[in-house]
Amino acid sequence: MRLRTGAFLWLWALRYASALEESEAGVIDWHKELVGVPLTDSAKSLPAFIRSDPTSPTKKTGMAVATKSNVLAVLNPGSTGNIVWRRQFDQSEGRILQYKTHRDALASISGPGGSYVRLFESFTGNLLWERQLHPPSLGRLLEPANLGVDVVFWHELSDIDAYVLTNGNTVTRLEGKSGKTVWSWNTDDISTLLSRVILSPTSIHAIGLSKTDTYALTITTLNRKTGALLSQSQIPSQITRGMRDVFVFKTRDTNAPAVVWFEKHTGTLYSAVLDGNIISPEQAPTKMRFAKVHDVQLEEHGLFVAETKDDLPYVFGMYSSGLKQEWDFDDSAVSKSETPSLFSGSVDREGNAYIARVFWSHSTGLANIHTYAAHGSEGKGISTGATFPFDTAEHGVILHCAIDAFMPHSYSIQHRMLLTTSTGAVQLWQLQDLQWTRDESLSEIKVAALVDLPERKIAEEIDISEHRGFAERLIFHLVAAQNLPQYIAQFTKRFATGSYSSLTSTTSSSLERDPFGFRKMLVVATSYGTLLGIDTAQGTVVWRKIIGVSSIGPADVTPVKMFITKSALEGPDPEVVLVAEKKLRGKKTKTSVVFHFEALTGRWVAGGPSGAHVSGTEVVEAFTLPGQSNVIGVVSADGRVNTYPSARLTINQTSPLFFTRAVGSEIRGYSVDSGLSTPAVETWKKAFTTPATFPNTISSHLEVIHRPISPVASYGKVLGDRTTLYKYLNPNA
Repeated sequence: MRLRTGAFLWLWALRYASALEESEAGVIDWHKELVGVPLTDSAKSLPAFIRSDPTSPTKKTGMAVATKSNVLAVLNPGSTGNIVWRRQFDQSEGRILQYKTHRDALASISGPGGSYVRLFESFTGNLLWERQLHPPSLGRLLEPANLGVDVVFWHELSDIDAYVLTNGNTVTRLEGKSGKTVWSWNTDDISTLLSRVILSPTSIHAIGLSKTDTYALTITTLNRKTGALLSQSQIPSQITRGMRDVFVFKTRDTNAPAVVWFEKHTGTLYSAVLDGNIISPEQAPTKMRFAKVHDVQLEEHGLFVAETKDDLPYVFGMYSSGLKQEWDFDDSAVSKSETPSLFSGSVDREGNAYIARVFWSHSTGLANIHTYAAHGSEGKGISTGATFPFDTAEHGVILHCAIDAFMPHSYSIQHRMLLTTSTGAVQLWQLQDLQWTRDESLSEIKVAALVDLPERKIAEEIDISEHRGFAERLIFHLVAAQNLPQYIAQFTKRFATGSYSSLTSTTSSSLERDPFGFRKMLVVATSYGTLLGIDTAQGTVVWRKIIGVSSIGPADVTPVKMFITKSALEGPDPEVVLVAEKKLRGKKTKTSVVFHFEALTGRWVAGGPSGAHVSGTEVVEAFTLPGQSNVIGVVSADGRVNTYPSARLTINQTSPLFFTRAVGSEIRGYSVDSGLSTPAVETWKKAFTTPATFPNTISSHLEVIHRPISPVASYGKVLGDRTTLYKYLNPNA
């Protein structure tokens, strides 16, 4: 009988036994994979859609990106934009200068002067081979850095080797399977800088400029098989802006190599075909004068875009007889309400070329895309237009648009776009629908703060308790009492089993505290002038705000420090203040500004996106005033302490204010008077320059790490008489 009773009690206890299953481990953890903000400053490293070898039985599509974090990666254009593979290049090696795809391979050039060449499998990231063509110390430091490097492949399977130009003076043929050097040629002419290479059936042509009174176009022709010098030619020109106005193409009718250049001061286009012993320059047969020429990465198809001074875009094609106007976007008349256009090219699986024009319209508040297909309408060409609701208030301006297009029939063009924005975001659009957004600015976070979320009941109480009378309060408590049995049952279960609901399973659309306080709002400020609020339950971005205006370069706002000035215990809407430096346009001086916003929504409390001005100099230090967590002290370069909010406050006489800062290789301490009326006074300093402290003083970095502002735990110790002895800790120790 006792045995049966014991077995029954044991089986009954199993109802409350619990264990951690593998599927439950780490359910509240997440990891946001990033590649960095894509490079958009050179046509040699722009984001692009890539495809697998046309002869391959499996058809694959990806998006290749080279980023400012020195990462080369391929993204999946699927529903989430996940990373297929990525390769982090060592920062000491130098930045990625160029990448190019060929069939199922992807070649990269990096390092000073293109010292390193690598070949990867396009859709796995497997490294096939890598070669160092010259020591990085011997690399030429050119501006821009990718000037003087190039890589090309022959389109037929009879030759899979890579032809590489490095240092602006050396052409090397590398074996496609192993990367071994087949031959190498270099020029000793220091006045000539080569920057592009293009292939013909038996030759390789290196195009560059020789500096005389003006630039002379230089064409060097080598034997593809042996690397022997066949000829060198110079074409007098009036090029004034260097290689940015020189382009190489294949002719559309004969597939012969050709060079096109633009002389800006006259607004004219010139071209020359490189398939014979005699090179004859030809001027474009048009009376139009151009202001810009856009390389749309369609050199194999002989297409590019030229814009007039009135921003009217025209598509030109390169033929054996010279340049020919192929199309004009007359269906998209340019107006002052439109931003400058972006142009990009694409090739579908059948080898047909497309050109897209993207711009923003201030009058409609929408982004526009016009797509041209040269083979459409039975070879006459066709252009279609569409709009899409790009949010410029949240993501800034579009810096680049990569397009993937195809024609389901002769008079329709379908497309998708990969956008790179000034806020560091990467977006995929399918026609007018946004598929996903990658906030790559998170790869360059400057400051961050974890903000506690308010409890739902407390937040509701705060909202309505101020306007509730006695009768309403009594009714509220009577209604709430009906939930008492359910609460007792849940409490008993938690007490007996330690079982709590999963955070991810109970995550709601409203931002509220979970039972253990794990769920928080992570507020970050990036170097791209953006503020982002991230829900730590799943890592989703809840809101975005722009604080730095930037269309072509770094943001004009640099985050310095971030403070929580209103916690969830003080109200349902926690508040955060960001202290930053703002650089004035056209000036080298910086001013101190603060941005005051709600942590859960990003809604501005004061100052707006332009911030509240604090001082006319840069920020030296920032801190919360003792005993006043909602008041921020900002020390300017002249040593004065300014407060935000700017109400006249004084420090408690019994709590003098001290702060430290790193100046070069020294740490200096300062004190501030209680009235905040005089500049801070330096009271001590400590130098860290001795060999014992810093053996290598050239590469040393000194920084002050402050103690977190949080309560100090004092758990206490139970004595023999059951009393508790607490150890009162000094938070400054």
